[in-house]
Amino acid sequence: MTSMQTCMRPNQLIPSLLLISFILFQTPAFADAPPGMVYIPQGYFQMGTSSGKEDAKPVHFVFTPGYYIDKYEVSNKKYAAFMQATGHPAPKFWEDSRFNDPDQPVVGVSWHDAMAYAKWKGRRLPTEAEWEKAARGNDGRLWPWGKKFDKGINFFFLNIFGENDNYPYTAPVNYYHSGVSPFGLYNTAGNVWEWCLDWYDENYYRVSPEINPEGPQGPLKMKVLRGGSWINSIEGVKIVNRARNLPHIKNEIYGFRTALSSK
Repeated sequence: MTSMQTCMRPNQLIPSLLLISFILFQTPAFADAPPGMVYIPQGYFQMGTSSGKEDAKPVHFVFTPGYYIDKYEVSNKKYAAFMQATGHPAPKFWEDSRFNDPDQPVVGVSWHDAMAYAKWKGRRLPTEAEWEKAARGNDGRLWPWGKKFDKGINFFFLNIFGENDNYPYTAPVNYYHSGVSPFGLYNTAGNVWEWCLDWYDENYYRVSPEINPEGPQGPLKMKVLRGGSWINSIEGVKIVNRARNLPHIKNEIYGFRTALSSK
């Protein structure tokens, strides 16, 4: 690794982090990302918030090794291929016309279902830290596009404050071009809550390791979900927000995307 690619410490300037991220985007690892995935370079990023819910405090710097993550949420079309190949049972809302277009994100999947799909693909679910870094970038933004709210996402049913997002339920996984994250991910704010690998602990941020945190040691009761959904408000789709539920729960606002460690 060249000196320019060496990760900066948290007390160094954020612009330096952004410069390193740009340089690392040009590396072979980024160019060789598996189809449908993007490469997230190793380095520090700002995780958490100083003004949100207590379980998302405090702000802290986290280092992650490089990894790959899906550009889009897993769609019904991709999940159908998994079902056909493995005989895995259909999700809870598979026949519901509100949610079963091939390009909509699969919903009605439990954490266990999401893990089974990821294993079939030779992947895993992203850790909570990996998810937030891919959605947020390195500059501490609250939404994927920046620090101010933008209307170009799927949230809070069809209409809110006189605005129409065009979809009363979930939107196609590649629809909201103006709402992509700094690394190019779609729908990390709104559409569906996304299962993460980690167990949930409301106090975890206060004790989590600086280097590649993978969640509290389990088993615990709940698994983490991130990103908000089509029923959430403006505050509900901030990318610092943490949700949780029992790993066997299936509903119409939960989906997922997969991740893969770089070698």
